[in-house]
Amino acid sequence: MSITRHLAELMLIEHRNCRIGGEVLLLGRQVVWMTIAEAEALVDRVGIAQPAGAFRELSRIPNSGRDDLISDVSFFSLFTDAVVKACDVSDHEAADFIFNLAEGIPDALLGRFDFIYNGSVLDNVFDPVACIRNVSRMLKPEGLVFGYEGIAHAGAAYLKFSPEWFFDYYALNGFGDCQTYVATFDDVHLDSFDMYEWSAFTKYGLAQPLKIANDALVVCFAQNAPSATWDKSPIQGVYRSGDHAAYRAAFDRYAASPRQKYLADGFPALQPSLVRAPGLVGLLGKRIPAERPPVADGHRYLGRLGAPRR
Repeated sequence: MSITRHLAELMLIEHRNCRIGGEVLLLGRQVVWMTIAEAEALVDRVGIAQPAGAFRELSRIPNSGRDDLISDVSFFSLFTDAVVKACDVSDHEAADFIFNLAEGIPDALLGRFDFIYNGSVLDNVFDPVACIRNVSRMLKPEGLVFGYEGIAHAGAAYLKFSPEWFFDYYALNGFGDCQTYVATFDDVHLDSFDMYEWSAFTKYGLAQPLKIANDALVVCFAQNAPSATWDKSPIQGVYRSGDHAAYRAAFDRYAASPRQKYLADGFPALQPSLVRAPGLVGLLGKRIPAERPPVADGHRYLGRLGAPRR
């Protein structure tokens, strides 16, 4: 499980605008792909003052291939005084809570956490539906879960995920907010990410698939709500027989979220690296005219995140 420098920057932008505090849960120990100096420089560049309790500690996660990376707990200490814990299915990486996320969670963890980070757990488990539900159950009534999963890559994984898988689940279960993004890249650690804001509904129907020429992942922020549920199962958009009311209502709420604006404002404007042919037919049968922007409908290009390291 990992926190790339790109995802670290998004997390810091979130914290700058809506403080991450209280209790934080990491789904597995996280390899933070930055040195201590790089992490400190990023925190400073985003404009966050380090807390008095900040400390510098190297990661002890085995088999990361690096011995100069900052530890996950130390990284969080550079910008928040939150109590940071980790859970895992085994004690191999010294997690604080040992249990199988797909099979159930300890009662003491129900409704406990202000912030949960998912560093690509769901694509490595056999029952991701049980896992996303159990993660929701561990959130406080207004807690936030943030993380990523693979869309297209050649790495080891059981499954790949789409942005709508996340949006549909959180929308139908009445979460207070859900902001979903697609990131494309050639090398997840060496390259910058081309970031696209994803929208479930557009003027022309449902979102069009983004034509991907390289690797991609989906990034999602989802904020719980006191009235939210966790056990409802969505129906994919193209098979709903036109009954989009619950999903559309959630989409309209999420579009008005201040989170959407402050995350987008964190990106410098650059030209998109991927294009689509104009004049496509939307998933609800509406013609998309040729004058539409040169990105798949439902994807708004935000810019690049993280300077390349080559």
